[in-house]
Amino acid sequence: MPPRLHLHPLPGEKRALELATLIESLYSEGRRVLVWMPDEGRRQIFDEYLWTFRKRSFVPHSQWMPGTECDDPVVLLGSPANPNDAEVLVVGDGLPPIDWAEGFEAIHDLVPEGQAGEARRRHWAQLEHGDEPESAGT
Repeated sequence: MPPRLHLHPLPGEKRALELATLIESLYSEGRRVLVWMPDEGRRQIFDEYLWTFRKRSFVPHSQWMPGTECDDPVVLLGSPANPNDAEVLVVGDGLPPIDWAEGFEAIHDLVPEGQAGEARRRHWAQLEHGDEPESAGT
């Protein structure tokens, strides 16, 4: 069964805040989440941000590196793997390989307006499924 694809509109340039809010929501639902961020520098910055983005927020998470074990409910990574047996993939930065992404129950991506958003929609159109991607508010 193909994953449910949730394309969240990105209303402005506050991607990190929207991303952290989405991850917090998924975590509070009891979901195990992988966050795709192939850029190591951005992944490190977002790791720190996720600890501090809201005073009363707590999202236990870690960064995963190949060859290490990890069982946190939220894991940031930059290479295709699933070290915490996550069922949800959240795209934080860049676009993951389709053949890897289609192994999840659900995929969430923040889609900006304009050409960048259209490129993301074309990428996700590669998922061969009968349903249209769900547009979701955050």
